[in-house]
Amino acid sequence: MLGGRSMRYFSAHLPVMATWSGSGEEKFPVNMTVKGIGLIPQADLLPDYIDIFEGTTAEARSMPWEESLKKRVGVISKLYGDTGNFDPAMLGGLEIFRGKASENMRGNPYASLLYVGMEHSADEGMKYTSFQVNGEVEILEKNSIHYRFLLASRKLFEFEKFHLFQFDYPFGYLLRVREVKDKSPWSKISKEPGNR
Repeated sequence: MLGGRSMRYFSAHLPVMATWSGSGEEKFPVNMTVKGIGLIPQADLLPDYIDIFEGTTAEARSMPWEESLKKRVGVISKLYGDTGNFDPAMLGGLEIFRGKASENMRGNPYASLLYVGMEHSADEGMKYTSFQVNGEVEILEKNSIHYRFLLASRKLFEFEKFHLFQFDYPFGYLLRVREVKDKSPWSKISKEPGNR
């Protein structure tokens, strides 16, 4: 971003999310969509980062947006620069479309995320990494501190070309991680039958 290049598909932030209808009457009860999902800081860090992000966004709006990029990337890098800042068992996102996924999450509060990434190595060729995260969903209303954090994070970059602009985010959600499965081809971590 700082080099002025367009963002490529950001697989670490855009997993496929599967949700299920709770009715039991549908022929295809699974809904799949791509959602913007991020790590959630430890609870004691949330108020500080909300203040930092909101302050940075307010300051950025008083200058040309492109000129503010270094400052905005700097504050998000401060958070993501230390993995100890995060609760490893919690992910979150904002609802944008109020579609079938949000309907399913309200009726059946479980979801699965599928993350897929790849990298090319001259020695090894293409290397694929894939894993499934299963979790329990909590819907966040706008007065939730987690919703405020997710909104403040989004607003840091909401006018960038890689985002779809939205006027409102009706609610957010947390995914409390209950299980992680390695789905990488030829994984050395897990060779148990049925895990693919």
